[in-house]
Amino acid sequence: MVKPVTKKTESDPLPTEVQTKPKSKKILFIIIGSVLVLGIAGGAGWYFTKGENHNGKSDKKTTKSSEHIKFIALEPFTVNLQRETADQFLQIGITLKIVQPELEEKIKQNLPEIRSRLLVLLSGKYPSELTASKGKKKLVNEIIAETEIVLGLRTAPAVSNAIADASAKSGVVSSVEATSPVEATSAEESSATSDSKVESAKPNGEKENSIVDVLFTSFIIQ
Repeated sequence: MVKPVTKKTESDPLPTEVQTKPKSKKILFIIIGSVLVLGIAGGAGWYFTKGENHNGKSDKKTTKSSEHIKFIALEPFTVNLQRETADQFLQIGITLKIVQPELEEKIKQNLPEIRSRLLVLLSGKYPSELTASKGKKKLVNEIIAETEIVLGLRTAPAVSNAIADASAKSGVVSSVEATSPVEATSAEESSATSDSKVESAKPNGEKENSIVDVLFTSFIIQ
């Protein structure tokens, strides 16, 4: 039998087009979606990586600065104070706080002279001078000054010497040589008007606050 010949019409390709167009659209959506996902993942990775690097830098800076802090504990001091109403003595523990590591060895090498100057400083105090917090803060500055003089970080005389010089010029007895707290107070007031104070001059080129602080680990007056 002879098969009938069918003519192709323009409407015949439509089913094929209908089938191919949805597939191509799906592939396009998949590609776009993949690109977006990769872009979001890459952006998130960059953000968290930068954040970790930033935090790491700040932590390193904090750690580096804290590594430079050194605490040097001195042997406890026991000294007789200036007499007021009765004999009294001071038991005190002193720790030096520094930020320059090279000062630690220097302090150890000059420890006998540092202790000697601090003993003279402490034994010249009256109990009433050290009772108030103001007196303790003043003592901190004086200890720093005396220690830095020994280490060569200050060029001016010690605080006690500065007060004595100012008192001698004004005719007032210094706090170390005074026989009463009233005379000692007058000496300190007269010395406050002079150029020589607790903060003495430092040589040029030296870092400020070579000894950052003085900590009292014990402070007993009996």
